[in-house]
Amino acid sequence: MYLPHTLYSCPLYSALHEKSISYVNKLNFPWNPSNIIAGVSFCNGLFLICIGMYSNNLYLWNPSTRKTKKLPFSGAEHSRCDVTYGFGYDESNDDYKVVEIYGVYGIHYVYGAKFKIYSLRENSWRRIEKYSDALFSPDSGVFLNGSLHWTVAHNDGSCVFWDIVSLNLESEEYGNFSLPNYDPCNCIPSSRPIGDSSDIEPGILNWALGKLGDCLCLFCDYYKVKLDVWLMKDYNSKGCWIKSFSLPYAIGIGACISPLCVSDTGCEVLLHDGLRVMVYDARNDEYKRVEVHEMDDNGVGAATVYAESLVSPNLDTPQLQECLTIGINTILHSIKSFQEATKTAAAFE
Repeated sequence: MYLPHTLYSCPLYSALHEKSISYVNKLNFPWNPSNIIAGVSFCNGLFLICIGMYSNNLYLWNPSTRKTKKLPFSGAEHSRCDVTYGFGYDESNDDYKVVEIYGVYGIHYVYGAKFKIYSLRENSWRRIEKYSDALFSPDSGVFLNGSLHWTVAHNDGSCVFWDIVSLNLESEEYGNFSLPNYDPCNCIPSSRPIGDSSDIEPGILNWALGKLGDCLCLFCDYYKVKLDVWLMKDYNSKGCWIKSFSLPYAIGIGACISPLCVSDTGCEVLLHDGLRVMVYDARNDEYKRVEVHEMDDNGVGAATVYAESLVSPNLDTPQLQECLTIGINTILHSIKSFQEATKTAAAFE
């Protein structure tokens, strides 16, 4: 993101359907705006943010309530470039969990990945069984259906193939999902970054895992040509990938399209092109820039869509016990008051 950075929020409806957004909320964040935000994941209105370049600067932050919690150091000695994260909700235990994958970082993979998991309720880290024989993408894990998902590369000695590895936050069991046949030639995607490097030819395929609405999705980016979006409509079954739509690269569009949201009609796609927030209108095959008042002309460095919530980032064990104690005392007091009122009524009769 641009430094120093400022964070804003605006209604999603306005971003999708209004050409100019007048209502903008400037967010107050608890860190120095000149610090690098190295990684972001979010779930139920809570954000997991890595500030600076070191893993011991992890924070949970709710921008709606302005509550923040700094996570304890995981104990893994590594820099930010050696680690990737995932953040999600364990519904069965009513617990938010952070997964840390760390190892030796290559150009596109994390080698020899080891795993640690953090529990918000316990406010502590512990080691879990690692997923062996795979090279993990450094992208943050995608949370859906109680599990985190990462793209990984496998090498069986004769060839390298890709798939999706999931980790269930309740059982801590791993699973696998195959990729769709996203290219007519069924070619292996290039693992090269799709930045502004002059040596990358248009059409070179790269892809990223994401989520749109309640669906796991795959963004297949044919560099500066088009971006195909595949959705997993039927989660956890074979052959369930559906090619949903394509976004063409047009004159004036940045080098990397990131879809953020699709309208209910499926005709408008809210996206970030690396420079600004835009809407692609599929009916007219055109892009419209979303003008946001109060923002300067430096552009939009990053964007995401999230749902506001009142979830607290401070539900560690001592605070939880205190809340339970207060709740129990309130219930007991209500029962006692009811009993006394009943006795008074009986005496009056």
